[in-house]
Amino acid sequence: MTLESFSGELKKTPLTSGFAEQINILRDRYGDEYVHLAETVLALFEDMGFDAVKAARKYIYDYLQQLDYFLKHGNYGHADYSTVKKQIYDDKDTMLKTYMPGLLLSYAYTTILYEKNHLFLNVFLPQIHGKYKGVEVGFGEGFYLWELLDNKKEIEMAGYDISPYALEFARSFLSKAGIESDRYALDRGNVFEGIPVDSNSMDFAVFAEVIEHIPNPEIGLHEVVRMLRVGGILYLTTVIDSNHMDHISNFESPEVVERMLAEEGMTIIDKNIYHMKDDFPDSADISVGLAFVAKKDG
Repeated sequence: MTLESFSGELKKTPLTSGFAEQINILRDRYGDEYVHLAETVLALFEDMGFDAVKAARKYIYDYLQQLDYFLKHGNYGHADYSTVKKQIYDDKDTMLKTYMPGLLLSYAYTTILYEKNHLFLNVFLPQIHGKYKGVEVGFGEGFYLWELLDNKKEIEMAGYDISPYALEFARSFLSKAGIESDRYALDRGNVFEGIPVDSNSMDFAVFAEVIEHIPNPEIGLHEVVRMLRVGGILYLTTVIDSNHMDHISNFESPEVVERMLAEEGMTIIDKNIYHMKDDFPDSADISVGLAFVAKKDG
């Protein structure tokens, strides 16, 4: 399936027509950069045995349910982390059939996540050089692992995630993408228990779409920054007012997250603050996407 035919299928139903509109916006805004990535992800997704149209419908249906809850109650409604872990991260069917496929698609086909990825490609990646060593905590489906390893052939990476099924999905995705397994090591890890990486040992770190999933975002960020050497580069993303089946922590404003970075001794190099209302002023969705590239101070 081509990107054009995928978008055409999405336009056929009101539920997914907004998804198709986001694809058109991104294609017009970022041209070849976007089309190449979107076509590649679509091909890999189908190579993994998934139906992209069905997965998109499921993702949008679940998202709209969570959006409706947030608009009615003004909160995410998922305060109990242990329950979220049991019902989602430890559930094989949920992770491998719904959560991971939907998340992978959303990175390539939603404006709120691709706007962050544009910063990743154009600001974060150029900071990574030669035989740098890096870590990603909470890598999920493996999207950023793939982009790093595909674009930077000399780097080595370690990845940690709380779910065994994230490891399974990411390994499959990286294998289909042709990434050699000796270039990365994936293992289970929990920021609250400590990640088995030495302090001041990593040249770069990725902590993407994680802090909204944990009850103590500051603890998670501290653990990731601990691993960075002085001058090391961090890519951090999160969302505000954007509910999902496992979102726990919301933030009052982007400045809250910026203060968290500053308190950990990180200087922001660049950032992207994207409001869904920027592209969809009539939508009920008030989600805000945040992405930061920051350097660890001496």
